[in-house]
Amino acid sequence: MKLIDLENHYYDPATVEAMAARDGYPFFDRDGRAICWNEKIRMPFDALHDLLLDFDRRIESMDRNGIATAVISPSQGLEELDPSESVPLTRKNNDTTYALTQKYRGRCLGSAALPVKDVAASCKELQRCVDELGFVCWHTHSNYSGESIEQEKFIPIFETAAELGVYIYLHPTLPPYSDLFEYGFTFAGPAAGFTVDTYLATMKLIVSGVFDRVPDTRLVLGHLGEAIPFLLDRIDNRLNFLPNDRIKNRKKPSEYFRDNIMVTTSGNMSPAAFRCTKDVLGIESITFGSDYPYENIDEMTDYVKMLDLAEDERELLFRGNAERLMGGR
Repeated sequence: MKLIDLENHYYDPATVEAMAARDGYPFFDRDGRAICWNEKIRMPFDALHDLLLDFDRRIESMDRNGIATAVISPSQGLEELDPSESVPLTRKNNDTTYALTQKYRGRCLGSAALPVKDVAASCKELQRCVDELGFVCWHTHSNYSGESIEQEKFIPIFETAAELGVYIYLHPTLPPYSDLFEYGFTFAGPAAGFTVDTYLATMKLIVSGVFDRVPDTRLVLGHLGEAIPFLLDRIDNRLNFLPNDRIKNRKKPSEYFRDNIMVTTSGNMSPAAFRCTKDVLGIESITFGSDYPYENIDEMTDYVKMLDLAEDERELLFRGNAERLMGGR
């Protein structure tokens, strides 16, 4: 049975070159082979550089693991930049993504990178990416240089995505909490900070009423939902524990997971975590993501193929839910 991969990362070489030329954070330290996010956080890039850029090797890994199609998405960095840099760079990135979808037709689908700090330009670029380039989603991150994504000024981008009928993949980035930086990238990023920031970003989208204002929003979270499935019953209960007129959501958070939010397997190979997610959200809300190359794609696909699932559940996890999410795109 073939898989559809909703989280498969890459860097456009133009983005790497632009980040290497920057004077301020974030920048790529070419000599040290690291991305420097701030004065305390350096992300070693040696093991990842070639994998992020080499698509022939990527296709070989897909073939080896039975992945029919991958939605390719830009790694973080572009949304951190001011519009003077991000507007031309995101357009270049999206043009490169489109070229890859044409070179590897049927194997790669595009996701849009947007210059989020210029909302009007973002809406225009998303329209181009969907209508002209055939992209299936907007790939975004959990904060924009510390700015919360649920803010009023960003709502037009959510509205545009809903109007165009494409989903939003919400990927973690470093949280704006400097005390986490004391423990380096692995702690401030994937081991702790990524989950914390994406959890909070998702919850703020819910309690601020974004899903009520834009009810056709379809959001996808990686890492089996950033721990939210484990806590969802408590979240439903505690938000209603005391009166709070700052909470704007009209439904329980669990209902938005039923109606608006899906999760992928990316970056979480715990059978116990999968069982919890399936029990809470249902198999109809989970789809495959490899997190290539930040996770070992062979281990990730072996893991999902070994899960104890009925054949109809396996079909939904491997490809059916993704096909429904993309609506035939």
